[in-house]
Amino acid sequence: MNNKTLTIRVFHGDKLVDTQTLDNEVIKIGKLRSSHIYLDHDSIARMHAVLEVAGDELRVLDLGSPGGVQVNGQRVDKCAPLGSGDQLGIGPYRLELELEIPATAERPAPAPATLAPLTVAPLAPLARQTPIIDPRECEVHNGTRVAEVVAIYGSTVLDVQHVGQLKDRRSRAPAWLALGGGLMLAGLGLFGYEVSQDWEGYDEQVVAAQVDGSITPERPGAGLGGFGVALALLGLVPFGLGTVRMGDAVRRDFTIGEGHDASFHVPTAGLPDPSGFPLVRGADESFTLSFTAEMGGEVTLDGETVDLSQLASSGRAAQEGSYYSLPLPPGATCRVIYNDVTFYVNSVAPGAVIARKSERDRSFWAYNMGSLAALGSMLLLSQMIPADSQDLMTDEGVTDNRFVGYLNQPDRAPEEEPTPTEETASESEAGSSNGERSAGEEGAAGKPKSRSNDGRMAVKGPQSAIPRISRDYAPELAARNAGILGVMHQESGHFLASPHGYASAVGNDDADLWGNLTGTEAAEAYGVGGLGLVGTGRLGGGTGEGTVGLSHTGLIGGAGDGRGGKYGRGKGTGFADRGARVPTVRQAKATVNGELDKDIVRRIVRAHINEVRHCYNQGLAHDKNLRGRVAVQFTIGGSGKVPTAVVANTTVKDTSVGNCIAKAVRRWKFPKPRGGGSVIVTYPFVLEAAGASS
Repeated sequence: MNNKTLTIRVFHGDKLVDTQTLDNEVIKIGKLRSSHIYLDHDSIARMHAVLEVAGDELRVLDLGSPGGVQVNGQRVDKCAPLGSGDQLGIGPYRLELELEIPATAERPAPAPATLAPLTVAPLAPLARQTPIIDPRECEVHNGTRVAEVVAIYGSTVLDVQHVGQLKDRRSRAPAWLALGGGLMLAGLGLFGYEVSQDWEGYDEQVVAAQVDGSITPERPGAGLGGFGVALALLGLVPFGLGTVRMGDAVRRDFTIGEGHDASFHVPTAGLPDPSGFPLVRGADESFTLSFTAEMGGEVTLDGETVDLSQLASSGRAAQEGSYYSLPLPPGATCRVIYNDVTFYVNSVAPGAVIARKSERDRSFWAYNMGSLAALGSMLLLSQMIPADSQDLMTDEGVTDNRFVGYLNQPDRAPEEEPTPTEETASESEAGSSNGERSAGEEGAAGKPKSRSNDGRMAVKGPQSAIPRISRDYAPELAARNAGILGVMHQESGHFLASPHGYASAVGNDDADLWGNLTGTEAAEAYGVGGLGLVGTGRLGGGTGEGTVGLSHTGLIGGAGDGRGGKYGRGKGTGFADRGARVPTVRQAKATVNGELDKDIVRRIVRAHINEVRHCYNQGLAHDKNLRGRVAVQFTIGGSGKVPTAVVANTTVKDTSVGNCIAKAVRRWKFPKPRGGGSVIVTYPFVLEAAGASS
């Protein structure tokens, strides 16, 4: 029993939280409930430090805790002496020490006889607080046991270890390795499947579909390449965890010696294995004590204490070469003395895990989770980037071009062929077929009483009227020439009449002149130029009924080819046929400078000709007679895109038509030129309105 009393006041910050007065030689400080000074904080170890009171000395021993111990603000290196009034810093706690030496009665000096003897009343013993410990708070009482080994040098505790406390986690490592390997193989398999597809052929099919305006082909593969990479990266986590678990080395024995892996380092004199002699060996919650003949000590079991030498001589300890081994039953305590170090080996219950939060490496997991999030984000962004950076365009998408043919196509699209040119036919080619004989009487054209034979007939009427003949002077209706009706008819009739005509005759001349069908000038005449098969008669050959010039029924003149058209194949005295025609866009001869075939360029331009026609239709909406030639110069880049397109020259009055065509060309895509160079193309378009002659 120590004759000194140590008072310890515990402060958390500036607040007094506990006061202990102890007279133990060894005072434990830590987070264990069984410690004399119990300090609860994550930065404090279970057995953080020990205070030793030996004689007149007071020392503090740091048991190697991460936070360490400070004496009056100075870090302690293993151990340091203490005095009354010193302060210890352990984590957030401050401990003030006060060492008290109890007063002892001294012999009184011989007093004079005249003085009464002095008497000193004995001091009352100081009350000592014994901490109340509940073993269930710090130990696991489920029948399992561990071996506690305490190394003491003199009265100083050097080390405390529990053999069998930590479990070997290497048995779970194969499962983690198998899980991680499976995920990585599955991810790499998906990625390899996607890479092995014919992506070059798919790109060619996409280009061909854009050129032809057809539906874009389906992408090959299942589209799981990115998922495969993510799965492989995810498999690295369990695989790495299994690799770390394989390296976990749990000490199942307490060894002494000078080896690197020895549990406690001591001089090797007298040890069978200098690198590490197994003082305590553990296997499946059973422990064995090993000792040599030079070691002293005893074993206590069920109140019986037996020396190690007696155990060796009696055969209760089995000899294994140069040392002996003794199985330790539950509840046994041993003391082994080797040189100046004493080892206490006790079979105790395993300690409970009360420091779970401090075991979690937050910085490690924060770093790994942050790295995984960053890598995942970059992987996601890489999947969003097109294969060709030049695919990003500020103009309309290329895939929309295949809809232009449906949006801008006219109601009646002509076959793409060269526009036929109209030429004046010779007189020998008049009529595409022979006209038929008219039902009327043949004869010469003109006024029978006129002496001139070169005058051209004329019918009075305004310039805006449609020339036509009347039906009130028909030779077939003889009744009109008889009696009063005949007289009235002669006064009101007209020389140009037919039963198939109109109520009255109308022309475009200033006066009515009965003459030939043709002539140098308008005048009365009689002679050749009739409408019969031989050129005589008021009526004539052809399929027209009651016509002059073989035009439509009841009309005068017109453009035809011998069957209801104009007179002959020349220009008649009436109107031409009104045929339905659409605006025409023709491709002229282009100039291509570069490594790209002209036929390929012409084929792609033809595929987009509806876009050019759409631009021309917009111009015709403002000017129905708009026509001309537009030459667009554009550049085909190495990727097949058109970065620039401008109007080189144009004869179209509306400049917006040329600009519209140039903008449409910038949306087109051509095959990549050979060698990756650029190609400069000048492509003219000839624009003709409906009804315009070339």
